[in-house]
Amino acid sequence: MAYRNGVDLILGVVEQTIFKPLGYSTGCKISDSTETGERVTKESGAASFKEKYVKSLAESISADGFVYDNLAASSIGFPNLKTMWLNKQIVKLRYKYRDGDDLYEGDFIITSLEHDGPADDDEKWSVTFENSGAIAPVS
Repeated sequence: MAYRNGVDLILGVVEQTIFKPLGYSTGCKISDSTETGERVTKESGAASFKEKYVKSLAESISADGFVYDNLAASSIGFPNLKTMWLNKQIVKLRYKYRDGDDLYEGDFIITSLEHDGPADDDEKWSVTFENSGAIAPVS
């Protein structure tokens, strides 16, 4: 078994079936969560045990990177993200490893977009997406 390097996790936007990675990104975090419910029946209540079930699944993805002026058309940068956010666009995201394993895709909404331009430092961006529908493996 080999350890994976974080640089191999690639996040991108799918535009008309073309995968465009987030350009000059420095980090990506994928958070999966489950909303649960509880059932207490007369039978389980007598024993003081609750039965849990899954109500819904959610996924949140955050990423950050550098603002770069001459971004290739095959990548997505801060100006593209800002346009998508302004247009209230549902974005099809795909994440994968460079070797092609563990490929997932789904529709997401930009819930947070930050732009940071400190004096005497690189200009940076960060974005958070939340799923809008199912996340599915892609073959």
